[in-house]
Amino acid sequence: MLNAEVFRNVQQAHKKILIVTKYWDTTKTENILKEAQKDYCEILFALGENRIERIQEKNLQREHVHFIGNIQSRDVVYIVRYCSCIHSLASLKHAHKIEAVWIYIEAFVQVKLDANKDIGISESELGVFLEACKNMKYLKIIGISGMGSWDFSLQEKRDEFQKLISLRNTYIPYWIISAGTSRDYEMALEQWIDIVRVGEKSMSSLI
Repeated sequence: MLNAEVFRNVQQAHKKILIVTKYWDTTKTENILKEAQKDYCEILFALGENRIERIQEKNLQREHVHFIGNIQSRDVVYIVRYCSCIHSLASLKHAHKIEAVWIYIEAFVQVKLDANKDIGISESELGVFLEACKNMKYLKIIGISGMGSWDFSLQEKRDEFQKLISLRNTYIPYWIISAGTSRDYEMALEQWIDIVRVGEKSMSSLI
């Protein structure tokens, strides 16, 4: 079921993979998790989901599920209850709401990479945001993330990844970076991104 080439590429780069399972039903998602745990446990970071309704429906073990979608205030309590990590934290209001649930959760701060999209925290605001989150008891920032342009040149995509690396090195060098998609994960690995998010491309063409 799993695409051995994709997982081999991640292994050879000594990085980890977040398998985006939003495309599949509960049974197929559970099978994907079992196979990844059996054959690729050393590089499996987690499963990525973007809709809280689907996450609740699948009802997987919290430790295996990471939230990668846009956060809605009304969904925060459910995201925290069903997911062990968030890859798309981009609002101090949401950070406070997450903290108020009183359940420990890790998160990546999403940085704005595409000037044409109002997604993520700007580079100029990042330091203030991190300072505001520093002493939170239940929310722990473990890295930064980014979703770049859908249409891009190779150099533009390299620049996006390098921006994330530069920001990480500026603030907390031991943090990890979550970025890349099925379209550009190989370039993300070349640029030393720690966690790549791969969805349909992570599956064999036989399914």
